[in-house]
Formats: sequence, C-alpha cells, structure tokens
Amino acid sequence: MKKTTLAFLLITLPLLFTSCASDENAPATPTPDVIDPRLPNQEVFKPAIQLIPKKTAAKTTGKSTETAPHRLIKEVVSDIIKDDNGNEIEENLRERRYTYDSRGRLHSIDKYTDNLLVGNITKFDFNEANQVTNAYYADIVTEINSSGFISKVTAPNGNVTDIYYDEIGRDIKEVENGTYTQRILQQQPDGSYLQVPVTNPVNITYLYTYVGNKVFVNITSLQKNYSKRVVTNGVTSYVVKDRILDTTYELTVDYTKAGIYSSEPIFRCYIYNWMHILDWKIKAVSEGVTLYEMRNEYDYKYDANGYLTESTVKVIDLAYPDEKTVTKTVYSYE
Repeated sequence: MKKTTLAFLLITLPLLFTSCASDENAPATPTPDVIDPRLPNQEVFKPAIQLIPKKTAAKTTGKSTETAPHRLIKEVVSDIIKDDNGNEIEENLRERRYTYDSRGRLHSIDKYTDNLLVGNITKFDFNEANQVTNAYYADIVTEINSSGFISKVTAPNGNVTDIYYDEIGRDIKEVENGTYTQRILQQQPDGSYLQVPVTNPVNITYLYTYVGNKVFVNITSLQKNYSKRVVTNGVTSYVVKDRILDTTYELTVDYTKAGIYSSEPIFRCYIYNWMHILDWKIKAVSEGVTLYEMRNEYDYKYDANGYLTESTVKVIDLAYPDEKTVTKTVYSYE
C-alpha cells in the first residue's frame, strides 16, 4: 500500500516514506528555508520530531532567543481491537525511542518490543554547521544534496529511487528502477507444489500534484515478465507478460497545522508524515480491474503548547468496510 522503496524510510509505517537529479523537467534545487503558503504552517502546532533545536522569537520582547522545545523521546504504538463485550483494548504494543547528542540534535530512533531492542530504525550524522551529512535507515543507503534534500535512496535489493523537488521544496517526482520478486507455484515430480521466487525488472514512477488542500499521487509500476496465475481443471499454470499497475492516492491535508516531522529539507520527501493528513484514499488498478481500494482516516490530539500527544489512523478496506484496522500512537516528551 505504501511506496516500494520509500516505505522503508517512514518511521510510522508503513513509510513513508531520497541531489535533485538532473532532468529536463526538474527545477533547480530549492531553497530549504523558503516560506510559502503552499507549505505546512508549523508555528502554532509544533512538529513532534526535529533534527536540531530551533531558534524562535520571544513573544514578549520580540528578541530572538534560544528555546528548549519539547524533545520527543518515545512513541508507543498499539493496535486497537474490540473484545467480546465490544470494549476497545490495545494489543501488539511496540515503541520507538529517540536519543539526542550533546548538542540536542536527533541522533537515532530505535524500535523496542517488550522493553527489548529490536533494531535501529534511523541514525543521523551532522557537521559543525548542524547540517545532516549522512542518514541511515537500517540498511537503506541515502544521498543528500548540498541543500539538505534527500535525492536518492538505494534499497537492500539494489532498487534505486531518484527524487525531484519543485521550486519551494515539495516532492513532485520519484523514479524507482530495480527488480521485484514474485513467489510462484511450481509443480514437483510427486505432484506437489513448491513456492519459488522469481525476480524481474521493475520501473515505478511517482508523480505528485498539489491542488488546494489536496495532494494527488499517481504511481505507475511497469513489472516486466509478470506471472499471472491461471487454474484450469485444478491445474495451475502461469501466463507471463509485462504488467502495468496504476495506483492513485488522494490526500486531504490541513496546511494550518504541522505533521509529525519538522520542515527541514531532509524530511520533505516524506509528505505522509510532514504534512498534516486528514484523509487518504488509495486505489490500485491493473488491466482495468480494481485490485483494491483503501481509505485511511486520521485523528490527532495536541497539548496546550501545540505538541502532538496522540494520533490514530483507521484503515478501511472498501471491499469490507466493516472490518477496520485502528492504530494508535502516543507521544512522550522531555
């Protein structure tokens, strides 16, 4: 449901979810600190995740002061289900913990389950100017351009995604090239079937359009040598040909509020967390046939200072609208 490569980069995930590569349709590298009404407002509602402490103006004197904003230290994520009596209960609890260096800069994000470290999600390296020099997302390799925008990611399977931005730093295009893997059934001499992985080339293009409070994403995936399963008289066979999968997103956002992340350039390609999303519609179509339709509905709670304290997302498969999946995240600060 999420991006093939960039999904691994999203720490709320499933991510997310990448120099502006040269392209005849790609604009020049944007200015990271540009202020534009088409970008989310992060003044009243504070981002829960910042790379470095920010300077803000004191309201009483108007002088610039170094503030100590709340630092996110932990997220507790749970699945909300109903018991036999119809009461909501939480299960499958997991945590994301945030650590900072001596300058207050975000150093790492780690995943815990039952108070045990599962693994590192994200780490950052900085230079003396507080610029990110390296970002590590588990075993995903990133490239960062001189303006601080992620321009390219390389996934563990070798898939490479190039990312392009417009003049104000919005993600407008991503191009992924690499391979995809199918598991197909092959009949064995004894008549049984064995799942065998088959890998072929894939090209995926993501195009972003911003209209009012809507963000439209059109994703076209060209899967070479796709194996379509056919069962005739109980016998399984495959028809192999290229497949085009079209997926569309329609996101409704609120530009007057911040998302979870701050507006720093490195986060700009993760619009699913950077923008304050109210509703997200998803539809996948192949050869004129709708494979699935999903809808994500969001709700947020903030404290008196504008910091996000709780968020919930309700995932609805429109083919089974009564079967909803609800995930809640609670945020803790210091």
